[in-house]
Amino acid sequence: MHGNATFAAINAEAASMNLHHIRYFLRLADKLHYWQTADELGITQSSLSRHVQALEQELGCRLLQRSQRRVRLTEAGQLLQAEWTRLLAELDAVHRYARLVSAGEVGRLRLGHVGSVAPQWLPRLLTAFAARCPQVQLELLEVGAAQSEQLLLTYQLDLGFWREPAQNPALESTAVFSEPLVLVLPAAHPVRAGTFTSLAALREERFILPSLGEEGAYGRALRQMFEGYGYEPQRTITSDFGATILSLVAAGLGVSVLPASYAGSPVAGLRFIPLPHHSTVYLTCRRNDPSAVVGNLRAEAARLAASPAVG
Repeated sequence: MHGNATFAAINAEAASMNLHHIRYFLRLADKLHYWQTADELGITQSSLSRHVQALEQELGCRLLQRSQRRVRLTEAGQLLQAEWTRLLAELDAVHRYARLVSAGEVGRLRLGHVGSVAPQWLPRLLTAFAARCPQVQLELLEVGAAQSEQLLLTYQLDLGFWREPAQNPALESTAVFSEPLVLVLPAAHPVRAGTFTSLAALREERFILPSLGEEGAYGRALRQMFEGYGYEPQRTITSDFGATILSLVAAGLGVSVLPASYAGSPVAGLRFIPLPHHSTVYLTCRRNDPSAVVGNLRAEAARLAASPAVG
């Protein structure tokens, strides 16, 4: 116990000392040769001597004994060489970690997303991001756009990807990609890509769709799309989760319209027909967020958005 207290006192005192003095002493303690050490450090022997003397005066004890033929460490010098070597290694590690934090290369990122970006966009983005910032811990939450703004404003999320821009002025949204919509059909459905003309021919079908109310931009866009074909779709089932919709369509409970990202779904028993309509995905975060981690993710999303194969 007494030894631990002594070492703690040494460490506390070292923290208040000039680190240059300590580093110069450790280099000299390793070489035990003033001329060679001064030459490696790029200073004069007299300057090196002054650094060591200042350290000894501050400590109130001799660290080195010097004669005409040799330099050797005192017992106090041997003790401090071991302790300061360990202490500075820890300090250097802390400094390296602080630089990583400042650069946004470590930390935690809480990312929300709509389900449709999970099959293709999100894996591509996070693969590239993890390659650049492998020490950032990612937490993903699938959440609808209706809940996203409150979660961002209350710092439960850092940023996310949704199919409508934020309305709150404290948030900012940037379009990252646009993709086609597709008609989703059970594999046994009589409509085929070669015979399909438009959604106008499907007015008698039962549709499985998300809410088409006024509260969401994506729902409004779907409603306006159907209005353009002159009808309101029959809906016996409503769901905001694309994976659920795919399973219900595969079970023969109806047809649907979804973003093309879902065409890569592993759910069996489905067919996808491209439609002449598109949906935009937005990256939304707090306006002027100073987080370097958020900035790195946004930069990676911008790089992916500029890729020719995006979407």
